Amino acid sequence: MIMTLNRTFGLLAVIACMSMQLFVASVASAAQLNPLQAAESALGGSSIKSLQFSAIGMRSQFSQSLWTAYPYMPVRAIKNYQASIDFEANRLRVEAELTTSPTGGYFVGEQRWVELLSDGFAWSESTQPMGRSEDPSRPAAQPQPDAFPDRLMWLWAATPQGVLKAAVNAAIKTVDGGAELSFKIGSQSVTAFLNQMNQVVRVEAPMPNPVLGDTRLVIRYTGYRDFGGFQFPTLISEYQNEYPIFQLAVTGVQINPAVAIKVPDNVRAFKAPVRAVTSLQIADGVYLIAGASHSSMVVDMGDHIAVVEAPLDEARSNAVIAEAHKLLPGKPIRYVLNTHVHFDHSGGLRTYVDEGATVVTHVANRAFYEKAWEAPRTLQPDRLSKSGKRAMFMAVEDHATIKGDNGRSIQLHHL
Repeated sequence: MIMTLNRTFGLLAVIACMSMQLFVASVASAAQLNPLQAAESALGGSSIKSLQFSAIGMRSQFSQSLWTAYPYMPVRAIKNYQASIDFEANRLRVEAELTTSPTGGYFVGEQRWVELLSDGFAWSESTQPMGRSEDPSRPAAQPQPDAFPDRLMWLWAATPQGVLKAAVNAAIKTVDGGAELSFKIGSQSVTAFLNQMNQVVRVEAPMPNPVLGDTRLVIRYTGYRDFGGFQFPTLISEYQNEYPIFQLAVTGVQINPAVAIKVPDNVRAFKAPVRAVTSLQIADGVYLIAGASHSSMVVDMGDHIAVVEAPLDEARSNAVIAEAHKLLPGKPIRYVLNTHVHFDHSGGLRTYVDEGATVVTHVANRAFYEKAWEAPRTLQPDRLSKSGKRAMFMAVEDHATIKGDNGRSIQLHHL
């Protein structure tokens, strides 16, 4: 009996000793992982080749606000959202159904929203409001080469798993509460932040904006929980500076689905048009300055020029200014008329300020522009940031008139 007990005890002691050695070895192995490796281990690692997640949420019309006091309005609800991502083939398909904004806006009824990326091409599918017949003359796929950088960013930064795969060669810095990973997505510098549980909690990327100057794109991942054996956030939120522009409440996740995306022939063959301006005289002393997407108007005011609308960015404004001086040589541009604050219509205003023009805009917009234009522009310096000139405004409330010495006048009315 004693011998049996001793033998049993001895056997248990050996097992205990072996278990202790195995446990110690396991701890030592985990301790040798750097923060990136530890995060990959915690969130699924190399076993995840592709991923699909569904959600509900909201999307704001950032830069398309109804009021300058609320630059992220209006907000539209997303009732069905699905992102399919193939990390190995660099493919992305995003499909969503958006509802009419409860805060007001430009869309009536529901709208289907489909965005794709594959083989270095970006395009969208027809997004006619749901329930309306499609225009048969409009291709089902619309090339969107300008959207490629944003789609590439979303492919890798929409999910923490994508962030870790993009950060494979990241510079790693240990900080209080976790670690920082510095790397690039395409040509864009990105910093990812890990917490002490090896979860990706935030991604930040500096972005230039023609209206706001240097801005920060921030994506946050919160509410991690188990989805079929691996961790995934239940809330994915995107911000431009402090403004929430995109929020998704995750409802389901699928690992390693097939993501088959074929690039349409018209997308593959598409050649982006040269962004040159063309002018057309539409009345005596009045010229339409057309472009690929937006237009301006040049008006001869006798001893000076007035330009209506400064869309997009500095490159566009420089082209319009050159055309105005070609059409009306020797005359300074004294006024630039800004119809509304939407960024695609105001992104080129600063160039006219540097040209010496007074910005004519609604009184509600002046304070917004003054504050926005004070922001640093280190990422993409423009003419105004180099010259340091102060903006001059003609703030219009209900109506005003701009008169030229040639008898021509421009009537301004608030709608």
